[in-house]
Amino acid sequence: MIDDLKSMAIFAQTVRRGSFRAAAKALALSPSVVSYQITKLEERLGTALIYRSTRKLSMTAEGEALYTHAQQMLDQAELGFRAVSGRDQATGKLTITLPLSVTSDVITRQIAEFSKENPGIELHCIYSDERLDLTSEGIDIAFSLGKLPDSSLNVRKIATKKRTLVCSPEYYARQAEPKNPDDLKDWNWIRHDMLPVSRTLYKDGKKYEMNLTGNISANSAEAMVQFALNGLGLITAAGWLVEDYLENGRLVRVLPDWEVEPLNFYAVWHGNITECSNTRRLLNFLRDYSQ
Repeated sequence: MIDDLKSMAIFAQTVRRGSFRAAAKALALSPSVVSYQITKLEERLGTALIYRSTRKLSMTAEGEALYTHAQQMLDQAELGFRAVSGRDQATGKLTITLPLSVTSDVITRQIAEFSKENPGIELHCIYSDERLDLTSEGIDIAFSLGKLPDSSLNVRKIATKKRTLVCSPEYYARQAEPKNPDDLKDWNWIRHDMLPVSRTLYKDGKKYEMNLTGNISANSAEAMVQFALNGLGLITAAGWLVEDYLENGRLVRVLPDWEVEPLNFYAVWHGNITECSNTRRLLNFLRDYSQ
C-alpha cells in the first residue's frame, strides 16, 4: 500500500505538471523513475491512467477519477502535517515567471513579503520578457502584461499598469512640437516585440489610435528605455521604469495632456491546483495585498 501511495503522489504531480519531465524536475527524480512509477500503478489497477503522446499527456476516464482521489489524499496529508506541527507552515517549491520589466515594480516587493511569511517555500522566480510555456517549463504561476493568448489556463487580473509617452530631450528638440497625436505619425517609435504595433491615446473622452512606425524594436522594456535615453525615438513605458529619468530630465513627457492606454497585469496558472497548494497560497496572498 505504501508503494501505491507513493505512485499516486507521483501520478498527481505528473498530471498537474503536464509531462514526465516537468514532474521529474519538481520531484527531483529522473523521468524514467516517474514513468516507471505510473506504469506500476497502471499495472496494479489493471487500466491505463494516462494517454502518452510526443506532444502532451492526457488522462483516461479512470485517470481522472484517480486524480481526484490522489489530490484529496495529498490535501489531507498536508493538513495533517500542519495540524501536528501546530502551525500553518507551507513547504515545498513554487516556480513563477514575471516580465523582466517588473523587477523594480510593487509585485516584486509583494513576492518578497510572501516569502517572508512563508519561509518554508522554496521560491524560484524567472524574470523574462518572453512568454514561457507553463507545462514544459514546470512553472506554477506566470505573471504577464498585456493581451493574453487563448488557452485552457486559469487567468486573474491582478492590476492595471499605467504607461507614459516619453523620449529624450535631444530627440524632442529635433521634431516639430506636437499639438496632438496626429503630429507623431512621422516620429520614430521604439517598439516591444511582445506588444501590438499600435497605441491608443485618450483625452477628455476622445480616443486616438495610431500605428507605430520605426526602425528599432526589442524584446525588453528596459532596453527600450535605454534606447530612448540614447535619443533613438519615442516609447510608451511603465511609470516605474521612467519616473527617475523624468525627474532628472533625461526623459521628457510627450503630449502630457493625453493618457496612454494602460496594460492589464495578469496571473496565469494551471486549472488543477488544490486549496492547499503553494500556488493557491500565493494567489490568495496577492488578492489580500493592495496593489
